[in-house]
Amino acid sequence: MLRWYIICFLIWFSSNGTAQTMQDELKRYDVVELRIKADSEKLNHILKIGGIAIDHGSTADSIILVVSKKAFQTFNELGLSYEWIPRKESTLRVKDYNYISSLKSRSACMEDMNYYPAYQAYVSMMYDFEARYPGLCQTLDLGTLSSGRKILAVKITSDIEDEELKPGFFYTSTMHGDELVGYPMMLQLIDYLLCNYDTDDRIKSIVDNVNIYINPLANPDGTYRGGDTTVEQSIRFNNSFADLNRSFPDPKVGQYRPIQEETEIFMQFADDYRINMSCNLHSGVELINYPWDTYSERHADDSWMLRVARDYADTVQSFSPEGYFLDEDNGVTNGFDWYEVNGSRQDYHTYFKRGREMTLELSDIKRLDSDSLPSYWHYNRNALLNYLEESQYGLRGKVTDCNSGEPLEAEVYIEFHDRRNSSVFSDSISGQYFRYLAQGNYTISFMAEAYDTLSQIVTILDKSNNVLDVELCPNGSVNTKDNFDDEIQIVVQGNKIRIQAPTRLSGFRFMIYDVSGQKCHEGDIIDMSIMLDTHMSPGLYSLVLLQDAVPYSFNFMYLR
Repeated sequence: MLRWYIICFLIWFSSNGTAQTMQDELKRYDVVELRIKADSEKLNHILKIGGIAIDHGSTADSIILVVSKKAFQTFNELGLSYEWIPRKESTLRVKDYNYISSLKSRSACMEDMNYYPAYQAYVSMMYDFEARYPGLCQTLDLGTLSSGRKILAVKITSDIEDEELKPGFFYTSTMHGDELVGYPMMLQLIDYLLCNYDTDDRIKSIVDNVNIYINPLANPDGTYRGGDTTVEQSIRFNNSFADLNRSFPDPKVGQYRPIQEETEIFMQFADDYRINMSCNLHSGVELINYPWDTYSERHADDSWMLRVARDYADTVQSFSPEGYFLDEDNGVTNGFDWYEVNGSRQDYHTYFKRGREMTLELSDIKRLDSDSLPSYWHYNRNALLNYLEESQYGLRGKVTDCNSGEPLEAEVYIEFHDRRNSSVFSDSISGQYFRYLAQGNYTISFMAEAYDTLSQIVTILDKSNNVLDVELCPNGSVNTKDNFDDEIQIVVQGNKIRIQAPTRLSGFRFMIYDVSGQKCHEGDIIDMSIMLDTHMSPGLYSLVLLQDAVPYSFNFMYLR
């Protein structure tokens, strides 16, 4: 401990020899990185100063801070010992639109990007996607910043008419303006999805079954801090020296930092477009991070999140050289276990918007050399596609009014499982819902105001989907579309269940579940009866009769 203080004091005391260099860096880039000793009480005070944020590389013993030029004087007045971490210089080639378009003309698909685009080239590239693939791609202008720069995204999907039946998926990158790796990587991914749609069955399936939204650059002011034709002076913060990943409403502490104009744009985007699953791309370490950032307890669907995160890391490691993507627990971490963050986008989307978002850290080096960009794209490409495909799996369906057939907004809730807004809601316009779950059996309840609650046992398998459409009836009403379920009776006779109904149950299947929700028998109904498995233990069971995904549930006692 004493040795650490002596080192810091010597660094501070010898600042006359290094202060000019640090001051030069402050003058050129408007920010510096400093390492201080970990002290929770002092840290809380420091983080209240605008223009200061915790960065990657912080540990239980020392904290790395990004400090803006404006905040540095206030920080310095605290009299704390610190170590200056000089900025690592990289070779960052920036190309204009003429150069980029000349490369594009040589092949149908974009060649590997070993450069960063100039700002105007980026804008042109985003609109070119729509022009080249008008049936698959739409460029979205999400908003214009006070600087005049735009927040852009593309929407990729086939068959626009059926888009409400598909899950919404969102990739977004570089909300920290100097974490550049994901920026060209997302441009590559957009082009890869579009140019391979007609020739690659896997890509066609993804685009046909998911509404994909991709925003390659979430903080253009931070990235192009030095001007529209360079990323050399890119910084973490936006133009107001705010950390965008601390400016979202936080589930635990509320509004941690003032909402920024970029944050407002992305919050409006989340209101306007249904996003069920998403990922936020960063760099500075190499791992995938899953919620929560703000709570020490695990998310209700922690098992699913951990499985998806582990799949990403395993896939990346199989396509990259040894030593890549190994930070924390072999490339995976829970957010709070890593370090607590308030106001993160990941928690905002997961808690307030009832989606599922993770954070991907692509490279130990934030401003990756241009020549290394193609390698990192190929390391991550298959994992990015796998993660995108996960949005198709789990439980999905449509909730409607049993009398009118109109879509309903209903809560899809799992008792003794859901907590902290982990349940999801069906869409009020389409009635569609999407719920991502780990493999297992669940009793799902569908609840809407002024409607009777309907519960159904479902079985979820990894990397597959279970479609369950349900009809909810208003309190005290009769299902005028199909009310014969009230007239169905079941009679258990030894190892046989006899079904009594006003009409024959043509096309019905049955499923039998034990009290733990484990499916123990299923098949087609023959001659209005079901033969029970003689290996079933005596006890209480649930019988589900199913026709066209409409369930009818009954409990019965098997005595054998």
